[in-house]
Amino acid sequence: MKKILFVIVAMVMCAGNARAFEYEPEQGFSWMGIFGMNVSKLQNHDFGAKAGAVLGARVDFVLPKAHGTYLTAGLDWTMKGGKGEEPDITIDGKDYDVNGKYALHYFEVPIRVGFRYNPTESIGLYGEVGPYFAVGFAGRHKISIDEDGSAFRDIEDNASYVAFKNYGYPTESFQRWDAGIGFRIGAEYNHHYNLLIGCDWGLADIYRVSYRDAFKDDTANAGRVLPKVRNFNFSITFGYRL
Repeated sequence: MKKILFVIVAMVMCAGNARAFEYEPEQGFSWMGIFGMNVSKLQNHDFGAKAGAVLGARVDFVLPKAHGTYLTAGLDWTMKGGKGEEPDITIDGKDYDVNGKYALHYFEVPIRVGFRYNPTESIGLYGEVGPYFAVGFAGRHKISIDEDGSAFRDIEDNASYVAFKNYGYPTESFQRWDAGIGFRIGAEYNHHYNLLIGCDWGLADIYRVSYRDAFKDDTANAGRVLPKVRNFNFSITFGYRL
C-alpha cells in the first residue's frame, strides 16, 4: 500500500513539473512599471515606522534554457525614514508634546536574480533576491506640536531642517549613500498585472562620519556610543508588465 501511495505521489509531482515546463516564461526582455506604498524604519533609532510611497520601473531578462530563472534591475523613487516622539518643548513654564518625522527620499537601483514558476498559462509566481544601491536626493526632519497658533507653527518651521546636510553635532544628519540587500515575491495575472511584496535591509550606517566624530568628541557624551543606524523597508506594490 505504501509503495502504491509513493508511486501516486511521484506521478502527481512529475505531472505538475511537466505542466510547469509547458507554461515556461518566454525568454528575453520585458519591462514593468510599479507603484505602491512602503513602511520604513530607521533601525537602531528611537523613531518608529513611517508609511511612504514608491514609484519605479523594472527590466527583466529571462535566461534561455534556464526554466524560469531571470535577472532583473530597476530604478525606483522611494520614501523612507521614521517618526516618533521628541523631547517636550517648554514655553512660559508649560510643557508641550512634540512629534518628529524624517522623510528621506531616495533614488534606488535594485539588482536581483529570481525564479519564476507558471502553474497555469495566465498565472505566474516568482521570487527574487539581491542587493540594492541608493542615493538620497531630498530629505527633511520636521516636528509638530500638539497646539494651535502661529507661534507654534513658527517653532515647527525653525526646528525643521534638511536631513542630508552636514550640520555637525548636535543636529542629527545622514549621509546620502545607502546600500543593502532585499527580496521580493510576486504574482502575475494574464501576463500583465502584478502584485508584489518585498523587504529591504540596509547594510550601510547612514549617520554622517562628521556627526559621529563630533558626538564622540563632546565631553558630555563620555562613555556613550552612537548605534549604527540603517534603513529597513517593507513594500507592497502593483505592477504592469508591458
